[in-house]
Amino acid sequence: MSARDRAIRSLCVVGAGAVGLSAALAFARSLPGLRVTILDTPSDPAALADRTIACLPTIHRFHASIGLDELGLVREGIALHHLGTRFENWSASGAAWFHVFGDYGLPAAAVPFHQLWAQLRRADGAEPYDRYAAAASLAEAGKFVHPTDDTGSPLSSYLYGLRLDPEKYRARLLEDAQKRRFEIVTGELAGIERRQDGGIATLRLGDGGGIEADLYLDCAGPSAPLRSAIDQDFDDWSDCLPCDRVAFAPPRAALSSLPYDRQKASTDGWIWACTLPGSEAFGAAWSSGSSDDAQALQSLREMAGTTDSPTVTIRPGRRLEPWKYNVLAIGDSAVTVDPLHSTHLHLAHSFIQRALELIPGRDCHRLELAEFNRRTADETARVRDFLALHYLRSGRTEGEFWKAAARGRMPDSLAHTLDQFETRGRLPFFEEETFNQESWLAVLIGLGVIPRNADPASDRVDLKRAESSMAQLAAALAELPARLPEYGDYLDRMRGPQPA
Repeated sequence: MSARDRAIRSLCVVGAGAVGLSAALAFARSLPGLRVTILDTPSDPAALADRTIACLPTIHRFHASIGLDELGLVREGIALHHLGTRFENWSASGAAWFHVFGDYGLPAAAVPFHQLWAQLRRADGAEPYDRYAAAASLAEAGKFVHPTDDTGSPLSSYLYGLRLDPEKYRARLLEDAQKRRFEIVTGELAGIERRQDGGIATLRLGDGGGIEADLYLDCAGPSAPLRSAIDQDFDDWSDCLPCDRVAFAPPRAALSSLPYDRQKASTDGWIWACTLPGSEAFGAAWSSGSSDDAQALQSLREMAGTTDSPTVTIRPGRRLEPWKYNVLAIGDSAVTVDPLHSTHLHLAHSFIQRALELIPGRDCHRLELAEFNRRTADETARVRDFLALHYLRSGRTEGEFWKAAARGRMPDSLAHTLDQFETRGRLPFFEEETFNQESWLAVLIGLGVIPRNADPASDRVDLKRAESSMAQLAAALAELPARLPEYGDYLDRMRGPQPA
């Protein structure tokens, strides 16, 4: 049988939120001639990927793959820029710190910057770690410009993501799906007919109709109606990711825009604030096992200035085989974590791109599926580790939530990372990493985890000279924002003249 005869010709996507529409658009662009049907089932409020606001820098690569333009999204009031996150009260010291995207400091004689910083910090000879990141300097000043191509400028050393208005973003994706003439069916899933090999043959709808496809994408949220019909195998992460409750407050009008998010630890969990075009959104996350719901919501309601805060229940963890037979689970249908660092949409996009990289024929051969599931397991495990680090090593002792979180299970891969870093300041290599070494370093150091010993390679650097160079860098970055426009002015320039 030829490759043409084996090719996937028809796709059914269940779920018409941002994840489902993104998947449909990406598959259609990569597989010419593909017949796409989208089943628009009732929205699942616990599908956090469909409600994502802040996005990692990888959003640009995915948008390019489906033909979305950043400038267009900004001009249409759908997107703002995202330099990173300000963490408040997350460490034992209570000091605020930034996790931003891009470089921190400069190496010396091939010795990583954080190694020199750690030595000088122990001797009180260094500023806080984020003082050496250009993106943190811009964020703290509430400013943003696009990175320059001039590698000699500090404005070339950072990355940025986007903040998306979930409703407007979905509307834009839906518009593109309609332009491509996808068949969009609104209704409820009434039943599933299975194939002899265990896969899905037909979806039965409430009106008596049916949908047949070569490949089915389950993008419907945690209930995963298609993938759950095959098996319930699930790797539960609640022993290291404690939050099982998430609440959202409705956006309120905002007069100014910030190029970063805020995530603030409270006694009962943590709360966030996120700027949207013309508004600001708020939310909270906590554990029902160690926090009273009413008390946990109180901090959110005080920040958001409202008592309207719908709550959803989540179960942190992942499906052991997101792709089985001819059914692929994407987004919260495959993996669920709390909103910390806003990884949901990134993971959904990563699943989509990996599936297209490994796309099998209509037989969905076990070879491609096994490789997809292996790499996905590695990727999601490291996201779990990165988020769990914030709870297991926060150093906070106020509140039962944080005491219980610190007693959580330490995944072996995270324990290995911490052992390497605390011993010599080194980070081990993992094949599938969502967050690069700069992000790991920013969070470890922000939480107060400092290497006990120096890497022997750092002995070749004169620490006095390094201290002087670091002081000059910190001073230059502190002065940098004064030369740049306010973020609101920069946005106005991007949006261009407004119609009379």
